Amino acid sequence: MDFSLTSEQEKLKNIAKEFAEKELAPKARELDKNPVFPRDLLKRICELGIGVGAIIPKEYGGNAIGHLARILVNIEIAKASAFMGLALQTIPIGLWVLLHFGNEEQKKKYIPEVAKGEKIACLAATEPTGGSDIANVNTVAKKVGNNYVVNGSKVFITLAPESDVCLFTAKTEGGVSLFVVEKGTEGLILGPADEREGLRAAKVGGIRFKDCKIPEENLVGKEGQGLRAALKGITEVGRPGNIAMAVGISEAVFEKTVQFLKDRKFYGGKALAGLQGIQFTLADMYMEIEASKLLAYKVGWLLDQGKTGVEIGKEIAATKAYTSEVAKKVAFKAISLCGAYGTLPGFDLIRYLRDALETDASAGANNVCRMLLGKELTGILSLGG
Repeated sequence: MDFSLTSEQEKLKNIAKEFAEKELAPKARELDKNPVFPRDLLKRICELGIGVGAIIPKEYGGNAIGHLARILVNIEIAKASAFMGLALQTIPIGLWVLLHFGNEEQKKKYIPEVAKGEKIACLAATEPTGGSDIANVNTVAKKVGNNYVVNGSKVFITLAPESDVCLFTAKTEGGVSLFVVEKGTEGLILGPADEREGLRAAKVGGIRFKDCKIPEENLVGKEGQGLRAALKGITEVGRPGNIAMAVGISEAVFEKTVQFLKDRKFYGGKALAGLQGIQFTLADMYMEIEASKLLAYKVGWLLDQGKTGVEIGKEIAATKAYTSEVAKKVAFKAISLCGAYGTLPGFDLIRYLRDALETDASAGANNVCRMLLGKELTGILSLGG
C-alpha cells in the first residue's frame, strides 16, 4: 500500500495552496461580511487547471486531474476560503451528470463554458417537502407536443442565485427525470439568496417553475433516469467535495489554534501550548484530522480506480459524515482553547465554525448519510448511482 502522492498531485496541491494563500485568504473575511460571489476568482482557479473542470475530460474543456487530486486541491482552497470550497464542490455535480447521462450535443453545449469558469451551473434536486430525500419529487414536467411544461419548486440550491445553467429533477410519465434549463427561460424564477450563517459568499436560494416551457431536447438521458443521474452526481462529486471542504476547515482551524497557543504567554511567561491539558486536546484534534484526511484520500483513490457511487457508497457516506463532524468538533474546541480571542470575529475561528456547521446539511445531511450507511451495511438499500 503506497501512501505517497505523485509528483503531479504534489504540484497541483502546491499551486492550489499558493493561490489560496495569496488570492483567497486576504479576501475571505470581507466576502463573509459582504457576500458577493467572486466570479473572477473562480475563473482564475479554473485557468490554473484546478477548478470546476478538475475531473472533466479535456475534450470537454476540463483538466482530467483525477478525483484524489481534486480532493487535495479543494482542501487547500477550503483552508483559505470555505465558500470557494463549496463552489468547487457543487458546480461540477451537474457537469458530471451531463458527462454520464447527457447526449453529445448537450455535453458540447453546456460543459466547456462551465468547466472553464465562464458560466456557473447548479443541480436542483432538493424540494421543500423532501430535504435530503431527493426521491420525494413534487415538481412536475408534463409533455405537451415537443415541449415539457414544468411547475414546482426547489429549495436550498447552492449558487442558484448565480447560476447560468440549472439541472433539475421533475416527475414525468416515465418517472423522475432530469432536465437542463438556462437562465432567462420564461417561467424559470431564480429566488433571492437565503440568509445563512456560514459559507455566505456561495449563495443558496430557491428555484420556482411556473408553466416553464422546456424543449424535449433538454431532457437529460431518458425519462425515469433522473434519480439515478442526480445520485451519481451527489455521491461521486458532491460528497467528495464536501469531504475536502470539511478537511480544509479542520486543518485551517488547527493550524491557527496551534500558532496562537504557542505565541500566547501566560502563567509566568510560559506558552499556553506548554500546558499538558491543552496538549492533550490538541493531540485529540490532530488524531481526528489525520483520520479525516486518510478517509478523504481513500475516497479519491477509489474513485480514481473507477469505482462508482453504487460500489463505494458506504465509504463515501461514512467519510462525508465523519469529516463534517470532525470539522464542527475541531472548530468548537479551538474556540474554547483560545478563550475570548476565539470569539472575536476578526480572529476567524467563529467564521470557520459557522462554515463547519454548513458541511452537515450539504450533499446529504450527516444523519441521512448515517441512515443510508446503516441500510447499506445491512443490505437493505444500495447507495449512489
